Amino acid sequence: MLQDIRDKSQGIVVKIIVGFIVVTFALFGVDALVTSFNSSDTVAEVDGVDITRTQMLQGAETQRRQLISMMGGQVNPALLEDNLLQRRALDELVQRVVLANQAKGLGLGVSDAQVNTYLLQAEQFQTNGQFDQNKYLNFIRSLGFTPLAFKERIKQDVLIQQPRNAIAGSEFVLPYQVDSVSKLQSQERTYDYVSFSLADESENTSVSDDELKAYYEANKENFKTPEQVKVNYVVISSSDFYGKVKITDAELQDAYQASISVLAQEERSASHILIETSDRSDDEAKKRLEEVEAKLKAGAKFADLAAKYSDDIGSNKDGGNLGYVEKGIMGSAFDDTLFSMKKGEVKSVKGQYGYHLIKLDDISKPDVPSFASKKEELQQKLREDKARDALLTAHEDITDLAYASDKLDAIAKEYGVDVLQSAYFGRDGGSDEVTSNPAVIAAAFGAPVLEDGQNSNLVELSDDQVVVLHLNDHKPEAFQSYEETKEQVASIVVQNKAVESLRAKAEKAKSASNTKWTSVKDAKRGQDEMTSLAFSLPHPDGKPVIEVKGLSNGDLALIRLNKVDAGNATVPDDQKLAYERYLNQTQATLSTQGQQDYLKNKAKIER
Repeated sequence: MLQDIRDKSQGIVVKIIVGFIVVTFALFGVDALVTSFNSSDTVAEVDGVDITRTQMLQGAETQRRQLISMMGGQVNPALLEDNLLQRRALDELVQRVVLANQAKGLGLGVSDAQVNTYLLQAEQFQTNGQFDQNKYLNFIRSLGFTPLAFKERIKQDVLIQQPRNAIAGSEFVLPYQVDSVSKLQSQERTYDYVSFSLADESENTSVSDDELKAYYEANKENFKTPEQVKVNYVVISSSDFYGKVKITDAELQDAYQASISVLAQEERSASHILIETSDRSDDEAKKRLEEVEAKLKAGAKFADLAAKYSDDIGSNKDGGNLGYVEKGIMGSAFDDTLFSMKKGEVKSVKGQYGYHLIKLDDISKPDVPSFASKKEELQQKLREDKARDALLTAHEDITDLAYASDKLDAIAKEYGVDVLQSAYFGRDGGSDEVTSNPAVIAAAFGAPVLEDGQNSNLVELSDDQVVVLHLNDHKPEAFQSYEETKEQVASIVVQNKAVESLRAKAEKAKSASNTKWTSVKDAKRGQDEMTSLAFSLPHPDGKPVIEVKGLSNGDLALIRLNKVDAGNATVPDDQKLAYERYLNQTQATLSTQGQQDYLKNKAKIER
């Protein structure tokens, strides 16, 4: 099938279509083409708001990237199936529209300035306490967003979170609820038990060949060899391009200047006296400032004047001391003045909150390493970056080579790498870095590779490695023979018979007069597994409660619960506070979920 497509791809019709795409890209950009195909493709409508297929596909792709980012090679490939991702993405989009409509109906809003402040203060985008543009851009690209689209997403997140915060913030916990939890946690139980060993019972249990064959026939579906593939593959790494990249002296100098520019900025230790203008007129503030300046010139100490006149409650008791300040902390007017002063000098300036009288106490400049000491490190970093860029540029060529050939030899020759061979692996993946990658697994079991015998598309293992694979061998799912499974079947049948025998013995021991019970008095919650099982029994009502319970190692236990006491332990205040927080969070979660469900049920949703 794919070969027919390749053969026909030289036709005039295809050339016209490609020409249309090129012109559309050139005149209007990618968005125009996407919009032209998808603008009217509505997959759902929520209270008159359309959700398009493009939005759903973008949401599914974002979820796919998030799963791979969070779980890496441990993600279950089934979670990356398109239908599942698209269904979950659509559900999320419907929910977001419902919540956004609620927020707008309440007259809530979010400004661009609020979003900018949130992003600048978000820890995941900071390096050494400062906003890191590269970290920010890498993060949003990893999710498949453009900067503008990401800011709009954050704006909507903040908007729909406002009603949820209001609901959660209105929750409260009553003292009796905390007391109830405290009493439950300090409860004590007195019980007796008898344990029955599965291992001992299994040793004394025999089974016939007929029993094994009968179990095998009845459970044949459980004894299958899973579908497996073996693939040939080529891995192309950024390191394969090290010998092809060149680094100039100018680039090294630029990299050096960039590296020292991100070092700690010059810091200045300053003190200030703030005369606020929020509660007084500008003229009154100026007059107060002039009074302070006059007293300073007359010999008064700056620290004493700060304690008396400064409106900055954070520093006035400490002589107005601000500590060491970097540019960008106190506002542009303050910074411009402070960083133009000489040590010991005092100047005034009007800022956002009023007038500052600033005193420069000290200047600290960072140590800057020499170019020679950084040269080798910079060369390696530039080499890695350029090689990574070269690999990224080569993606298109690698894809073309994979598409144009039914083998991997052309790619291997072009990039000087070997064609490797994997071991057999199933849909849950193999044990090495390549075959355990969810995207590789999906490609290996995809129709182009598995059914059509073609090379896979380029698969990104990381920013520094890509892989293309080709099917070497395929083993379909098959039933295992009785002989192959006999040992496994015997283990299962023996254990099943042993458990049945133990349960019969435990039931008989309930009423037997010679049962040897082990007694436990005033056991506390969670002290061991047996006690946890005792705490799972209902309260005795006039007579002991007796039940058979299973232990984690397969053993059975006959437990007789005799008494439940409230417990006399005094719960510390910090523990009560923890209970209160837990109850508050639980109630807040239930309330917000209930409100969310109500809004969704009330909304008019068409899919």
